[in-house]
Amino acid sequence: MLYPGQFLRPPEIHMLSRVCRAICQDNGISPESPQAQRTASHLMKMFMNGLTREEELLDASRNRLARRKQPLEQTLLLRHLGDDSQTQVG
Repeated sequence: MLYPGQFLRPPEIHMLSRVCRAICQDNGISPESPQAQRTASHLMKMFMNGLTREEELLDASRNRLARRKQPLEQTLLLRHLGDDSQTQVG
């Protein structure tokens, strides 16, 4: 956890960079995209709030992205099911 007057050291910066690259690669996110910037920002936020180990950050980020994908997948499934029911009725 960072407190006022503290700063990130090179090993911490490299670790955060590794985690960000891994998360982006796992999810097909371009490293130059706004989504990658949001991912990096969220990693910094988690780090500053006490998640300081690489595995903790990876797990937390993967869980966050999985939760964000679920509503989209459910919406797509419902749309697909709706299309099937209209096809069967007609």
